[in-house]
Amino acid sequence: MFHIQKPLRRICVARAPTLLQSHSVPNALPKYLAQRSRSTLQRPTQRPDRASPALRSDHSARRTIHPPHVKRADISQRIPHYVESWVKSADVQRKLAIMGLTDEDIDWLLLRFRDVALDETSSPDFSTALREKWALDFLEDQCHLASTGRETEAAFNRTILSRFLSWASTQPGPPAKDSPPPSSLTAAPDNITTFSPYYNLATIRHLFDLQDAPALYPKTRRMKRKVILHVGPTNSGKTYNALVALANAHSGVYAGPLRLLAHEIFDRLNKGLIVLPQVPGEPAQSSVRICNLVTGEEQRIVDPEAPFASMTVEMLNPNVPYDVAVLDEVQMIADPERGAAWTKAILGLRVKELHLCGEERAVGLVKSLLEDSGDELVVHRYERLTALTVSSKSLQSLRNVKPGDCVVAFSRQDLFTLKYAIEKKTGLRCAMAYGGLPPEIRAEQAQLFNDPDSGYDVMVASDAVGMGLNLKIKRIVFSTLTKWDGRRDTPLTVSATKQIGGRAGRFGLHEEDSTGLVTTLREHDMNALRKAMAGTIPPLTYAYLEPSPEAMAELATLLPPTTRFEDVYNLYQSSAMVRAPYRLQSLKYSKTVKRAMEIVNEHYEGMPTWECMNMLRVPFNYSNHALRDVARNMAHAHTKKASVPLKDIFEGTPLLKALEYVTEVRQKALKPQPDSNTPAKRKKMLQQLGDEEHTLLRNLETCHKALTGYLWMSYRVPAAFSDRVEASDMKEQVERGIDFYLTLLAESQAPEVVDNYATRRRAIRAIRKTGSNGGAVELSQAETTPRKGSHTHVAQSI
Repeated sequence: MFHIQKPLRRICVARAPTLLQSHSVPNALPKYLAQRSRSTLQRPTQRPDRASPALRSDHSARRTIHPPHVKRADISQRIPHYVESWVKSADVQRKLAIMGLTDEDIDWLLLRFRDVALDETSSPDFSTALREKWALDFLEDQCHLASTGRETEAAFNRTILSRFLSWASTQPGPPAKDSPPPSSLTAAPDNITTFSPYYNLATIRHLFDLQDAPALYPKTRRMKRKVILHVGPTNSGKTYNALVALANAHSGVYAGPLRLLAHEIFDRLNKGLIVLPQVPGEPAQSSVRICNLVTGEEQRIVDPEAPFASMTVEMLNPNVPYDVAVLDEVQMIADPERGAAWTKAILGLRVKELHLCGEERAVGLVKSLLEDSGDELVVHRYERLTALTVSSKSLQSLRNVKPGDCVVAFSRQDLFTLKYAIEKKTGLRCAMAYGGLPPEIRAEQAQLFNDPDSGYDVMVASDAVGMGLNLKIKRIVFSTLTKWDGRRDTPLTVSATKQIGGRAGRFGLHEEDSTGLVTTLREHDMNALRKAMAGTIPPLTYAYLEPSPEAMAELATLLPPTTRFEDVYNLYQSSAMVRAPYRLQSLKYSKTVKRAMEIVNEHYEGMPTWECMNMLRVPFNYSNHALRDVARNMAHAHTKKASVPLKDIFEGTPLLKALEYVTEVRQKALKPQPDSNTPAKRKKMLQQLGDEEHTLLRNLETCHKALTGYLWMSYRVPAAFSDRVEASDMKEQVERGIDFYLTLLAESQAPEVVDNYATRRRAIRAIRKTGSNGGAVELSQAETTPRKGSHTHVAQSI
């Protein structure tokens, strides 16, 4: 614990009237001096371990959280108060320790900085130089936009840290223990010429400064780009016009949010399916364009020198120049998890002409971004090509489902319940599309639905139908207008409702009347549907930025070599300064990132930062226990062995057994047998799988995701993840197994519909609890009564 020395007390007394005046606290001088004399820099007697969670000292727990909105005129007067809290914060001390400062350095610097900061901010009028030192423009903007007191406090803390790093990087080290104490603690100038042992803090501060986002791409800023923004509703032709401009260029790239979209454009360019306008009097030109496919999990190189490429947004390289680029679904720039990839593309792509396709709500945000970058912007607006009508009444019963309908639900359980019920009550066969299915299977199911001779007349789908699939849907039927967000059922957003509903009546896919219809399964949802379809979508306000792997790697080199990756990551997240209309893509509260970080901490200690970033970005859903085990196996093999054998990643999981079992049953089914294609035979095969709860199908889907993750790593660390060919072959084998499973479901006689899927699960669990005596279990009323929750509405509507 530090105690204020006598010379410091005299300074405190001299400064007290100014501070008291700035805070408007009358008659508080005795109390002020008493608090200062005890200690204004109390700290824990023992510094916590650096690996522990972020700390909250007693001081931080008692600090005052100011209202979110602070008047601009009052912001500079609030700084002294926040400085006092900041220098006492255990979290600040932990950050400085992560930066490599010793306890002695931290104590000495914070004592001196407090007096420097109070001297600089004691005057109500800031000079231009002082405003720049304290980044007051950034602080005023952040305080104006803050919606909570914590956001206001975070803005002050980031500003104070930035000023501290700038000041500390010029300071000499603490005096030797036998040196006499200084007569005063006046501020040392920022331009001190003597060597400072803290010089690397200036570089760290520079890495944290993201206030000028366009300047992160200096090569692009030297170009004069033309940006054409195509906006309109679903099925308005906006993307088609952008693709015509792409195919008409000498070189170009398409980037979309999904592998399905990248595959589609890859096929259309190579097959010449994007028809170019013909110039009168000139010979017709070929529409075929040599194009490569590049996604996180797959690369198809038609020609290494191909002038065109189709890829997912995250795979774009800003350093590769093109004539034309098409960036699809630009409204995803505001997505908290993936939006940074769109921001990077808009600001960084080195193209002469950039085409952005998306919704009207993105116009204002894109204009704001391009004003900062200095690029020319042209906005083209489109109207829907076919009519879209909300039905006058709900479907009321699944018996009223017709060919061409798409019934939408938002849980896997509801989807299978709907499929069974529709096939039982109407005799129509249903194709399926949901997020858990591999993209290749979703595309196959879409082809079955679109083919009039396939026998699949109805689509049962999740919100995955809203993007990436061209379907001949005549009517969209919402089984519900709420979606489980992990904690509760929440209403669908207006944007999501319109995007899904707009899939009905696609232009060019219907020979007859192409008017699209939208309705609900239940009557009491109709008013909400009408409001959503007629509603306006609020404009986007923020674009997301993320720390680049290069910046993270450079930051790691400036910290002690024993610093854990989690500390590097969290330090950047909590310290970076980003100005509106940008936000830092913070994954701090994501369960997925927390679980991935646990694996990185467990296995990647001492590994390079870029390898830790790769492991953190593997496209795994870490809420799935089997995928977590796969990730651990990958990380363990990666750090302990020279290579990662493919089969090693499945150790301790049921995934390979599920694949082997389905493959065996499928091979038997392919052998010619009498009556092998009858519904009874198909039902017998389905019963042979013994998969009443579709656990087998779920394991196949998880196995596909595991293989996708392995392939993703194989393109980033090919020396370690070298079984790429084997992984691709196994991935195709899994896709055949899933397709076989779904075919059995479609061709076998639909089983009896259970009123509530959760009830069936509870009943099966109760039967399994009978033990070795084989006695029957009598289910209680609580176990057999359907629970009120997110999945009961479908059964009640059937």
